[in-house]
Amino acid sequence: MADTVGIMNPRTTYFMISEIKKVVNIPICMHCHDDLGMALANTLAGAEAGAKQLHTTVNGIGERSGNTPLEELLMALRLHHGIDRYDLSKLKDISKLVESYSGISVSKNKAVVGANAFAHESGIHVAAVLEEPRTYELYSPEMVGAARHIIIGKHTGAKALKYITERMGYHLKENELCDLAERVKMCSEFKRPINCEELRKLILGTENIDIIYPGP
Repeated sequence: MADTVGIMNPRTTYFMISEIKKVVNIPICMHCHDDLGMALANTLAGAEAGAKQLHTTVNGIGERSGNTPLEELLMALRLHHGIDRYDLSKLKDISKLVESYSGISVSKNKAVVGANAFAHESGIHVAAVLEEPRTYELYSPEMVGAARHIIIGKHTGAKALKYITERMGYHLKENELCDLAERVKMCSEFKRPINCEELRKLILGTENIDIIYPGP
């Protein structure tokens, strides 16, 4: 069943597959396009109605707006339907490989494999995710072969900076972390996060800091 122009929605997809199953005795295949942003939802609806073969593409690439993304479908099947026979730990790697060879960039905010899928900047979010990752992460980044990123920007609080700076080898006192947080906010006022090297320069420019630096 090919939704070639992406016109279906989950309800109509479920109804159509259910009706087709009443009159055919062969496995039904779902092939959805994403013209309305519903390819994934329609594919899941078709599967719930009895479709046995589900067409996908890595990163959702395909004609026009693309097709059902492999990585998003596999995660949905795992989390919503308990299907665990697929190795999800390579999803990030295969996404990057296809991105490289196809020349089609993956959006930073793309689900599962986007650069921001496990990125946190807001002070409240960072504090919570460091305490209990599932507060703001539906599943662990390691599950799909990704990694958590703490963004250093104007919303970064002292607790996030403590986590980042300790991983960089610096052990700052509470007042020094607060001072550093203010410096970070001043440097990122133009909505551009700063990188670790820039943060290092800010740390080294702060007076009376006890630095334990393990080397590059």
